[in-house]
Amino acid sequence: MSKPGRLISLLLVLLSMASTVDAADVRVIGLFTNKALLQINGQQKLLAKGESFDGVTLESASGRGAVILIDGESKKLGLNQSIQGNYKKPDRTVSKIFPDFQGMYFITGKVNGQPMRFLVDTGATNVTLSGQNATRIGIDFKKKGSRGYAQTAAATVPVWRIMLDSVSIGDINVPNVQATVIEGSQPSDALLGNSFLKHTRIQRIGRAMEIEQKY
Repeated sequence: MSKPGRLISLLLVLLSMASTVDAADVRVIGLFTNKALLQINGQQKLLAKGESFDGVTLESASGRGAVILIDGESKKLGLNQSIQGNYKKPDRTVSKIFPDFQGMYFITGKVNGQPMRFLVDTGATNVTLSGQNATRIGIDFKKKGSRGYAQTAAATVPVWRIMLDSVSIGDINVPNVQATVIEGSQPSDALLGNSFLKHTRIQRIGRAMEIEQKY
């Protein structure tokens, strides 16, 4: 290869490397309990604890300040304070699911690191577990949850609202997910509801459903 050709190749490599790294400009413009209004690269985003946007994760927040994760490091910022860092944009994380013979979309994932079979249910407000499944993976929902009642097709049943440490399918992992536990053995498969799905983008490609994690 000629010298000009080698120089062009080197320039292309450098440009491709530079394209994966961006400057994250973050400013705290509002503080709440477990939430913060951040300006990230010119866009205002209200993030709850554990949520991420454009390479920035909110670890905690209170009226005294916010702790954000950027470049793999935790930084504490007060109101109107800002920080700039370089970060590598995460790779696109996608799970592809094909329907069963009834057109239902099932996928095996994890709740709090324990295996769980899910039915993707875009009509469910929260990730929903049966009491039997919650107990199986070590969740003491009656002790840790807030009790209420829900109407099913058959009867009014007691339910508990809890916070899961994490829910994951494939390489998509979401921390701090709101969930509902229904006493008994139903639903036999957990419902993958919108408390998880709101952190993703869903599209249909033919019969397949692709679920992509938002950042």
